[in-house]
Amino acid sequence: MLKINLDNTVLTLSLDRATAANALNAEIYETMHQALAKASAQEDVKVVVITGEGTRAFCSGADLKEFSDLKPVDAAHQRLSLLMRCFLELIDFPKPVIAAVQAPAVGAGLMLAALCDEVLIADHTWVSLPEVKFDMPTPIGAAIVLARANRSVCHRLVQLGDRLGAAQCVSSGLVDQAVPLTELSALCAERASALAQIPSYGFAINKQWMNREIRQQLIAAAEVAEAAHKRD
Repeated sequence: MLKINLDNTVLTLSLDRATAANALNAEIYETMHQALAKASAQEDVKVVVITGEGTRAFCSGADLKEFSDLKPVDAAHQRLSLLMRCFLELIDFPKPVIAAVQAPAVGAGLMLAALCDEVLIADHTWVSLPEVKFDMPTPIGAAIVLARANRSVCHRLVQLGDRLGAAQCVSSGLVDQAVPLTELSALCAERASALAQIPSYGFAINKQWMNREIRQQLIAAAEVAEAAHKRD
């Protein structure tokens, strides 16, 4: 499930599927879709924060057990459609979005965080894109990483399936700041307060312009991913 809490002008969306390591499923995608659509028009929402509940994971990626009643190619199509709707809505969202990564961000969980305007991470944790180890291509992950970091980091994450610690994430530009877990909430509140003070119109136009290339890259990457799912 997705917990939703509006405190002052900050809307917090918390991934809360403890038994599934906060994996993304249809229910979470739909609730996030509705929450972002509503928040986009709410004058009392200035900033959105996306985080995870618990210490096991920020988000372990897409729930690969979902749609198990479908043929593998159809299940993959369903997951990709939900993923892309979420990602495009996130980068098109006109207001500031902060990811507060309190635990490991894996696969689509890392992608979700990296598409936010600012990414804050607990300094004890790590991120990864392990798909290649399961012979699953991830052009979408590659596009997202390359929008924030360099080719070397992308190679380690996408082609080797390496884990990167918080310090490595900061030094590469993949995330913005790392602090002890006990300080993450306070840092998030501080950044949300600062972002809430920025006039909304200029921010929205700038964000749309800054995200134009990653938007195009995501659409192209999704086409490659869709074709890859249809291999014999």
